Amino acid sequence: MLPGISLALMGIDGAGKSTLARALREELTARGAEVVDVTWAGAVAALPAGYPRTSIEQLGVEGWRLFYAGRTIDDAPVDEAIPRLFADFGASELPRRIGEAGGRAHQSGVVASALVELAGHYLLRSAVAAPVVARGGVALNDGFGLKNVLKCLRLAEQMPDGEIPASTLRSLAGQVTEIFSDPFLQPDVGLLLDADPALSYRWRMDQNGRLGAGEDLDFAGRPGRDGYLALQGALAAEYRAAAERWGWHVLPVDGRPQHETAEEGLRAVLGDNRVRALLEAGTAPAPKPDVETTS
Repeated sequence: MLPGISLALMGIDGAGKSTLARALREELTARGAEVVDVTWAGAVAALPAGYPRTSIEQLGVEGWRLFYAGRTIDDAPVDEAIPRLFADFGASELPRRIGEAGGRAHQSGVVASALVELAGHYLLRSAVAAPVVARGGVALNDGFGLKNVLKCLRLAEQMPDGEIPASTLRSLAGQVTEIFSDPFLQPDVGLLLDADPALSYRWRMDQNGRLGAGEDLDFAGRPGRDGYLALQGALAAEYRAAAERWGWHVLPVDGRPQHETAEEGLRAVLGDNRVRALLEAGTAPAPKPDVETTS
């Protein structure tokens, strides 16, 4: 049996990763491929009880608790509220439910949450993605791990009165980028949605009416549009440099309707030789570069 592939998307918050992932999932499934979401929420929702689901679940919950340590929600400390909210609403809804927590976060908690997430990506790669690839499926991750880990470290670097020197955080961010450059964590096919932060901010507000957890510099005392543009603009440059170095597909997100960007991303992925070989080896018809998206 021909091995499957791992496929990862990366981009700033609001770049359109979820839209493209949905189009990829639908098209690859229609062509006969098994597609498995390799994300924290996806693993918690789909895996059977026991290892690795329980471990992935606990790492995710602890990551959120550390990120919001010191803040409160529903008049309760986040340490108390998050386990209850997770139990009530599940992995997919937890980030939205805690997005309006107030109070002062701790820089050390934000950094620790980044390292917990790094550990989680090793587990997702080895215990979730690898078996999918081994049996000839597509392991789809709509948020490559570098995105959130690096974002947390850059956010922590901007927080005033932090316990960790900025030089230490900059060094750690560089080491994290190198860790994600290792072939073990790299996908077979990677695609960067290279978005203008101003456009992404507009889409985010049109979509949700507010920013999500950690999408601006709220923790550093700069909430809203200006904080979003400062943080996401710096991250966009770092993601672009990494993707170009890794040889990923780079898809400009230039203000077209998101469904048009998703169609171009779909064509880029389906035109990749590794994806073509996988689909041609199965019973599904081989993809053509001018494929139309069903989304």
